[in-house]
Amino acid sequence: MIEKREIIQQWQYLGRVHPELLEDKVFEHCQKSGITSLQSYLYWAEIEKEPEKIDFSSYDILVEKLKEHNLKWVPFFILGPDYATPDWFKKTNESVYAQCLEHKKESKIQSIWNPFLPEWVDRFLRIVSEHYQDKSVLESICLGISGNWGESIYPVEGGFHKNFHSHQGWWCEDKYAVQDFKKYIIRKYDSLSELNNAWKTNFSSFELINFPNLRYSYPLSREIYKFIPFFLRPGVKFIYNLVKNNFKKEIKDITGQQQWLDFTEWYMASMTNWAEFWFETARKYFPDSEIYLVTGGNGNPMLGADFSAQTKIAAKYKGGIRITNQTDDYSYSFAFARLISSASKFYGSYFTTEEVWINKPERVMMRIFDVITSGAKGFYCKNIIGTGRDYCTKKDFSAGEPTKGAEILSKNLHYFQLSKPIVKAAIFFPNTSIAFEPLILDLLYKQCAKLRDVLDFDLLDENMIRDGALEKYQYLLVLKGKIPEGEISERIKNWIKKGGILSSDPKIIASDIDNEYDRVYATRFADKIMYYNANDFEVRKKVGSKFIKIEGNSIKIEQNKL
Repeated sequence: MIEKREIIQQWQYLGRVHPELLEDKVFEHCQKSGITSLQSYLYWAEIEKEPEKIDFSSYDILVEKLKEHNLKWVPFFILGPDYATPDWFKKTNESVYAQCLEHKKESKIQSIWNPFLPEWVDRFLRIVSEHYQDKSVLESICLGISGNWGESIYPVEGGFHKNFHSHQGWWCEDKYAVQDFKKYIIRKYDSLSELNNAWKTNFSSFELINFPNLRYSYPLSREIYKFIPFFLRPGVKFIYNLVKNNFKKEIKDITGQQQWLDFTEWYMASMTNWAEFWFETARKYFPDSEIYLVTGGNGNPMLGADFSAQTKIAAKYKGGIRITNQTDDYSYSFAFARLISSASKFYGSYFTTEEVWINKPERVMMRIFDVITSGAKGFYCKNIIGTGRDYCTKKDFSAGEPTKGAEILSKNLHYFQLSKPIVKAAIFFPNTSIAFEPLILDLLYKQCAKLRDVLDFDLLDENMIRDGALEKYQYLLVLKGKIPEGEISERIKNWIKKGGILSSDPKIIASDIDNEYDRVYATRFADKIMYYNANDFEVRKKVGSKFIKIEGNSIKIEQNKL
């Protein structure tokens, strides 16, 4: 059973709360719709505009109103991104910006290898905790540790401020990152000869260790794309992706590629370690609160988010994950977030989902279905109640007024009482293959999105298989990439000996609840089957020996007779 429903509405970005969002009637709208908490970006630059002058007035007024109306608060603690770091700190010698390998240019985002930053993070979280000693108003706290928006990824495009160098790339050129990479390699290899043998190099000293040549990076096409008229972009993007996919090079043999694999493992592990520091520090000051690490992207090593590793760390500190990649398309939303869902179930963590931009109000139904069938605790949204100017889309919404999404949400809250879903099949998430060829990700997600129409399944990566997660499943499908030799391969072979079924053909898995590609999705529970019709029209669906009708954009429950 879902013990606690969490429906979080974004309320406060930069600066103070919109005045109209502090009116009593607005909080009543929140309660009626089913919203449980409101989120604020609580960032260092806002509470300490001048050194040692701490001011929480931007947040106190909202906290008091929430207490009056018996609603909860979700502060998003952010330190590191450009807008979140005080200008006075940026002028000190303790400010160390992330620097990209591609252009040797600095961003305005702090490097996660900055040796001075941990002390400031600790101080920041301590000050916030001391000010809000009455933590009963908190539904949870979110950790914003890096990236443009506070997510646990490296710099990418976008953000509140765009007047600095930022793009998807390899952000490890600052001197502290280089030193850390060398230390990592020295710890891994006992001798220089062992290193040279593994890397096929001839370094005469550990001090000469450097990063490998980039296999893939920030393409010039992204810069060119900016100058293409908007009405031509869809067609240009389609042609570009078609050519890229047809001429992609797939790695057949990783012999001699260990240097690149060590580099990507270090790069992602560095972000995981930074996340663990934040978790450990936050748990020290918020011992009884739910703590979420906000993460995003699609699992590309260049972004730095190792989803299963981050989830495992979250579980270690009795925390959870906020995954920020939901779209208006359920099938792709499912695929993008499923590794977090699978890892959370296995490691004993919890998670919530977040929309990338702003879902259409009608897609609130999709978000509800996704929460229930993925085992999430709830979701974060921006469109249940209008909040005025939205920083992401630059669109204006009537401040304080319920949207159609509020009506849909309030009418369907009863679905949050369902129990855990039953999932017997998993699809292999090939970390090693992806490290060498991230294009595999796009193709894998595309296949997963299509397959979800007739099958409910989890995603299982190499980390989880190494930790024993495969034992929970009857089937393992390998759709893209290869199973690496060694421990992963041996574990799969042992699982097969115990009765597990390995295949590349999804058709070996028969479904008695959904076998039609009709954008009606099904999930089995112990005593029920839940259907979601993603179409805007009614669908008459054959299930077994009978037909069922499901209205457009709606959920339907059928009894499970098995």
